[in-house]
Amino acid sequence: MNKTKKILTGLKHEEYEHPFDRKALERLESIPFLTKACQWVTSNFYERIYTIQYTGSNLKVTSKNYPKIYEYLDYACKVLDLDRKPDLYIQWGYGINAFTIGAENPIIVLNSGLIDLCSEDEILFVVAHECGHVKSNHMLYHMMAQGINEIINAMPGGTLFAGGLQYALYYWYRMSEFTADRAGLLCCQNKDAVITSFIKMAGLPINEYNNINASSFIEQAENFKMLDDSNMNKVVKWLSIANNSHPWTVMRAAEILNWIKSGEYNRIV
Repeated sequence: MNKTKKILTGLKHEEYEHPFDRKALERLESIPFLTKACQWVTSNFYERIYTIQYTGSNLKVTSKNYPKIYEYLDYACKVLDLDRKPDLYIQWGYGINAFTIGAENPIIVLNSGLIDLCSEDEILFVVAHECGHVKSNHMLYHMMAQGINEIINAMPGGTLFAGGLQYALYYWYRMSEFTADRAGLLCCQNKDAVITSFIKMAGLPINEYNNINASSFIEQAENFKMLDDSNMNKVVKWLSIANNSHPWTVMRAAEILNWIKSGEYNRIV
């Protein structure tokens, strides 16, 4: 891997945190006893279950067995000045995807398709995105958001009991993705690689990888934001994504482009 990125020694997650992320998190933290409840539920149930599931089923990557893949994690932690390095696993799957589980002992899981289908800077963007979740201490509420459906399905009247909490958690989860995308860009330090990552995630066929049209995708992202001029479009967007844990790919691209245009990315780097 070409190690030419600027090391951001002393970087604090507050420096690049998306304002929607911070605002939504403050709302969650204002709910009485929610943090303590999340800590108890995740540490006693979800973290154990998911950790056993993924460590028992997938391939652990270390500096000894697959050093080239492990190097992405090692380098991302170095650039972002992340003091605790998560464990790294790979699962079979050809979606360009990765995720993190665990609040006390985070584990990053990469799809094998990410390694096969993406360039070095694209992989570094995705890995650093996951490291950004860890650096921002997102994982406690992430784990609770991932498990909330199980509570709803298991309890009689679970939707009435936990439905409002689910919407609140999912809304914050989506906003936290914007912060993690910023961490990914700060690490890979390649705007073009971020855009091509989103294009591939959005569904570009492999046989078109040599013909990527970034400008048309950027135009699509800008036009998507312009749809907010209509109040009805805002409502439709919200209803369409309310049950999703992640924002739409085009929406993520629009947010990262706006951040770059604001000058904040250049200021930090």
